[in-house]
Amino acid sequence: MEVLVLGCRGWGKVHLEALQKLDLEVSAFARTDGAIEECSKHARLKKSFTDVNEAIDSSADVIDIVLPHNMHKDIAIKALEKGKHVLVEKPIATTVQDAWEMVNTARKMKRKFMVTEQFFFDPSVKVARELIEEGKIGKVHTIIVRSQSKWKGGGWRASMKEMGGGNLIDGGIHFMDTFLNIGGEYDQVKSFTYRTGDIIEGEDETMALFRFKVGAYGMFYYSWNYPNPPLLPRFEIVGDLGSIVENAEVKLKKPYGPLIVNGRPWHIEDVDVYYELLKGFIKSIEEDSEVPFPPELAVRDLEGVMAIYSASSGIK
Repeated sequence: MEVLVLGCRGWGKVHLEALQKLDLEVSAFARTDGAIEECSKHARLKKSFTDVNEAIDSSADVIDIVLPHNMHKDIAIKALEKGKHVLVEKPIATTVQDAWEMVNTARKMKRKFMVTEQFFFDPSVKVARELIEEGKIGKVHTIIVRSQSKWKGGGWRASMKEMGGGNLIDGGIHFMDTFLNIGGEYDQVKSFTYRTGDIIEGEDETMALFRFKVGAYGMFYYSWNYPNPPLLPRFEIVGDLGSIVENAEVKLKKPYGPLIVNGRPWHIEDVDVYYELLKGFIKSIEEDSEVPFPPELAVRDLEGVMAIYSASSGIK
């Protein structure tokens, strides 16, 4: 099986390295020969392209899209209609309407389609959900998800048009996936998205409150302009009988650290989440089974982002 990575610089290098571990044939597209040469350091390339249309028309079985957000929909649909299976980086698209068009095209063409949302594959979140279902912390009443950093900016992420928004629709959508995997469906959102610096055209700060249908309340905070950020848990789940907290002090390969459950460390297996998600996607093609991260969940995550944008006063 041949996988073609569209956009192999930046985060595309992570895709190349993970695909190489799966012993697949790997090809790549980049805009310049210099970029292709740089990408070839991260994988043995079967073929390389500097023309995106030529790349999509190639013999590749899978098109892996690692391009600016506003290109996701058109490239994905074109590849699906040519009979390719498609992977696409988060967010699935820049509008919910575009996202559903992509999902429905994949269904129509009977091709596998998945967003490479690595946070979904983090066992810390999976185990936290299992512990909640087992009643380890009683009835959940508060969920906190946050991430704060000082981002230097640069490249196409500075453009609101290419991003489809600001920091929330980019890095923040990872944490939205965690937020909604824990909290589930919601019926009320109050929020602010605002810009505190000049690193990007869109918002660099996001603050939101959710009311979940299960009766819990959630606080969501995501920052790209937080100098000298403290080391804090990136998610906390509070119930009437206990709590589950991500232990950010323990660094692992996966996005989140292990857990602290009711004040005690809880062992979590460390995994290469990119390897796991790509392995699962390839297996779904080989066995004609469901993809491990259903695209409907990627649409759900985007809907959560759009709910924050819609509810925000848009303070600048």
